[in-house]
Amino acid sequence: MNNAAITNPLTPVFSWQQIALLTAAVLSIPFFILSLFVENPIQLISEYGQFFFLGLAGAIVANSTGAGGGIVFIPAFTSMGVVGVSALGTSLAIQCFGMTAGSLSWLHSMYSQRLDGKGTLQLIYQLLILAGISSVLGMLSAQYFFSPPAWPIEEIFKYFSIVFGIVLLFAVLRRNKNKQSHSRLRRRDIPIITVVCFLGGVITSWISIGVGEWLAILLFFLGYPTMAVVCVAVCISSIVVLAGIPYHIWVVDSISWQILLFAAPAAIIGGSVARLLSERLGPVKLKIFFSIWVLATGLLM
Repeated sequence: MNNAAITNPLTPVFSWQQIALLTAAVLSIPFFILSLFVENPIQLISEYGQFFFLGLAGAIVANSTGAGGGIVFIPAFTSMGVVGVSALGTSLAIQCFGMTAGSLSWLHSMYSQRLDGKGTLQLIYQLLILAGISSVLGMLSAQYFFSPPAWPIEEIFKYFSIVFGIVLLFAVLRRNKNKQSHSRLRRRDIPIITVVCFLGGVITSWISIGVGEWLAILLFFLGYPTMAVVCVAVCISSIVVLAGIPYHIWVVDSISWQILLFAAPAAIIGGSVARLLSERLGPVKLKIFFSIWVLATGLLM
């Protein structure tokens, strides 16, 4: 019996024909809305059409590395004049589409390929329960009970990016030197994972990124399998933004629906195909490049 197709991490689960059909189906959504509900669709496209490419780039970066899409959206929104709570809410809304699509793609891939046997799947499920509960509590606590920070969100993002870039680069380089990994959740790791995810949820409520990045860094330091780490980070980012978006819809009404109209379909496409990119290029090399890029982004802001 040939198990190469099952155990090879480079075997794509989705064919390019399926991706093409998904792209066509998703792209039909904004055109359907524009044709039925918008009086001047050409003007709307000219003003907001560039956000399609922003959503695509953000989702690819976020879902191929485990980082939240805010790492792309917040600097881009700032340069385009979308700032403050509007940038935060819109970034979270776009991630609801991109990170969720990426989560489904990653989970389907991990289940179909069964990397390292059933142990990795059990590890992923355990981490999702533990990290999911902690991070959602952090997100909701920050939204409804904690006062927002006194600093501008852009300044928080700048320093967060610098720290994140340095720590992630160090983590990935350290990971290259230590090839050993374990596929079981160790009891001694549970407290620190819980604390980091709670704080990550709080940070995400303020700058739209945080929990996926810090969870990935921690799990790399603790020696968990690379592909499982990225999968869990993507899924947790999705869970957190889905838990936090009702606040921005019904409490503060901060979402730019025009931006979301173009960015959300692109984020679905980017989130669905990003896993193929990370599997073919290798998540370690991709994270090295990404950590340097994030560090440079923070330094140049």
